[in-house]
Amino acid sequence: MKSKKSEIHANLRSILEKTLDEARREYVLAKESRDSDTKSSAGDKFETGREMMQREMDKLSALVDNTLNSIAKLDRIADLPASAIISEGSLVETEQDTYYISIGYGKLEAVYAISIESPLGIELKGKKVGDRVEMRGRIITIKSIL
Repeated sequence: MKSKKSEIHANLRSILEKTLDEARREYVLAKESRDSDTKSSAGDKFETGREMMQREMDKLSALVDNTLNSIAKLDRIADLPASAIISEGSLVETEQDTYYISIGYGKLEAVYAISIESPLGIELKGKKVGDRVEMRGRIITIKSIL
């Protein structure tokens, strides 16, 4: 039986893999579009279209790189042992929300995937059950760490 933490981890990794596949697909389409654009008598229009496709390819290439880095980071923290102190890989339940300290992704169903380098991640790092942190005027009490 999978733990709650491993289910969240697998779900997040699956989302990233889908993002990666889609970005790679879009990159190939943009490249094909750029390469198939034929030069017409309206030379400026041709160059503008090619430049727009190149910018899209650059943006998609950066997305692929960032997603690969996020997957690598997730893989690195996948098997970290549970700890009584919050660190990378911790699943932190508070009175308000649950946070998976992994990569900065945002909300996944009922859990927030946040980076240890985020403002909240920095505040939570090194804390233990019962500790409290203040973030944007809210007091957050740590209920459990998995």
